[in-house]
Amino acid sequence: MTTGMGVRYRPDGENGSATSRKIVRRKIGRRFVKSRLFLVFFLAAGFLPAASSVSAHHGTSGYDMDKVITLTGTVTSFDWSNPHCLVRIAVKDDKGEMKDWIVELGAPTIMRRNGWTKESMKPGDAVVAETHPARNGASTGLSGAATTLLKFVVNGHELPIH
Repeated sequence: MTTGMGVRYRPDGENGSATSRKIVRRKIGRRFVKSRLFLVFFLAAGFLPAASSVSAHHGTSGYDMDKVITLTGTVTSFDWSNPHCLVRIAVKDDKGEMKDWIVELGAPTIMRRNGWTKESMKPGDAVVAETHPARNGASTGLSGAATTLLKFVVNGHELPIH
């Protein structure tokens, strides 16, 4: 005889007695393990698309990694936050007009490992920065990632690039 819970009792007429009750747990245990394995597999499969989009986020295809330009200007802001530190630099272009450049650096943890702090630069500081320019001509560049960091000179002092 089976109860609604999947537990089987010996049909000897004394199902109420604790001493005569034989609980068959083997099938329940196997079902539990199978359901846990299915759950783990299902969750792991669900995280795969998220993992691929995270790695796509860290791509450099939007930047010309074969080209390095040097920007000379004034820091207008320095954002020390995840996922990447950003520096806005006011730069005079070839025509003498001010252009706002956004330079992307690594994550704060990576920058800290390289010796930078959130006080490494502030608005008004003079800066000379090397960067990989955007392929589409936008005034944005990539100067730091997980494995690379280009030269930054702030107020005449070169910041560390370990």
